[in-house]
Amino acid sequence: MMKKVLSSALLLASVTVSAGENYFSNEWDAKGLIAIEGAGGSMSLTKQNGSAIASDDNTGAGSVALKLGGESKFYRLFIDGRYYMLDANDYESSKAVSVGVQLDYLIRAGEHFNIFMGLNGGGIYSKFQNTGTPSVQHTNQDGYVGAQAGVNIDIIDNLGIELGGRAKYVFTDDDVVAISNAYEGYVAIVFKFTGEY
Repeated sequence: MMKKVLSSALLLASVTVSAGENYFSNEWDAKGLIAIEGAGGSMSLTKQNGSAIASDDNTGAGSVALKLGGESKFYRLFIDGRYYMLDANDYESSKAVSVGVQLDYLIRAGEHFNIFMGLNGGGIYSKFQNTGTPSVQHTNQDGYVGAQAGVNIDIIDNLGIELGGRAKYVFTDDDVVAISNAYEGYVAIVFKFTGEY
């Protein structure tokens, strides 16, 4: 009788340990990510006259982005495409688009919560059309680098919310008007998937 009880207990313990090991190993499997992001903030516009800076203006800016990437236990990489809506003074039409990469280091603070910090970089194309007569259009193609930080919260296994802040420095040329830097807060819905789905 005692032999049967001990063997049953050992069998139950081994199944539990085995299930725990499988769960732990699957918990940090690499995941594919698709994120939809909305952001709001401000951009600095540098207005130049030749090589001399004539003025610096701030403009409100909002953006929407689609981000594709993946994550491991401690790292995450996104490629993102972004469309900016600008509200620049003296310009009846102003917009920008960017394509870039974002690399984050993840600090796992719990099973369904992490803090991240990282770097971003890429290229940004902007177009400004003034309100004067004659109407003049200015277009720029510049590179940028920046940093971001925030938190991720898993709602369910395959869906999470991300809240963060980002700063970008734009390498402007001697353009008449150009974006020089950007600061934004954002929220994103992140879909997570593995090869099992």
